[in-house]
Amino acid sequence: MKVKNKRVVELSHIFSESFHALKKYEWIRRRPAPDHQMLVFMVDDSGFYTGGLADRFKGAVSAYAWSLCNGIDFKIRYSFPFELSDYLVPASHDWMLKEGEFSSNIFDTRVMYARGEHGRRLIALDTSRQIHYYGNMDVLPAINAHYGNAYTWGDLFRSLFKPCDVLKEKVEALQKGIGAPYFSAVFRFQNLLGDFEEYHFKAEEDMRKKEEIISRCLDGIRELQNNHPGMPVLVTSDSVTFLERASSLEGVHTIPGKVVHVGSKGGETYDTYLKSFVDFYMLAGSQKIYGLATSEMYKSEFPMYAAKVNAIPFERISL
Repeated sequence: MKVKNKRVVELSHIFSESFHALKKYEWIRRRPAPDHQMLVFMVDDSGFYTGGLADRFKGAVSAYAWSLCNGIDFKIRYSFPFELSDYLVPASHDWMLKEGEFSSNIFDTRVMYARGEHGRRLIALDTSRQIHYYGNMDVLPAINAHYGNAYTWGDLFRSLFKPCDVLKEKVEALQKGIGAPYFSAVFRFQNLLGDFEEYHFKAEEDMRKKEEIISRCLDGIRELQNNHPGMPVLVTSDSVTFLERASSLEGVHTIPGKVVHVGSKGGETYDTYLKSFVDFYMLAGSQKIYGLATSEMYKSEFPMYAAKVNAIPFERISL
């Protein structure tokens, strides 16, 4: 029954791809066909679910690895809810599309929607058309196994991305403010504390239960500080409420600013979206990252993938 359900989901993805192409792409040729094949990693307002920032990074890095294995040019078209190039710029690989490279002709393109575990469909893809790939899963281990390669996630990420000047200066200023090597502690509440809008998640209405969760998380920070005496700790979270409480602890550093879930919130300011990138790079610059969570909280992969950028240790702690 489980296999059948997976097949049903896969078929629904194929239907979504076809429907999207029929609805959004052109049938009349208005410009020459692309002169070479490429894979374009896509994040836009098409309605295809691509998750939060870390999920989108997973999809991009996986698609880049597949492109390298197949000798296909790799580009990114990331326009929702912001232009990626406003925050990250190409590092050693130029993923920016140039004028005339992107085709919206239905006969030139292959739309592929590969959400979650169905990202493995990418490995079996066989087409000579320009590929428009919507994916949010880390398929790199499967790609390495299939092609006999040993790409690392961090090497590929750093080959694709480096911070824009604004982001770089912000991160450097915050690290200078901490003033010493630091470790990081990450807490992902979703809307548990009633201060983070994300999809359908509801807040905990029992105030005593809410306070108990906060207290256990604060105790988790204190325990880590005991294990790293004298070392500064950076605390990041999706909850402003919790960050305010954590910042009262001695030796704790937080990053000011509003944070939103990029997969469910549009129309925000440049600085609001910048906060997610600052958090990610500040985590990546620490000595070690801990992901702490009670049973009610979400075990985020955001800190785990920040750790992969520079191959630093990551550890989960259940509170």
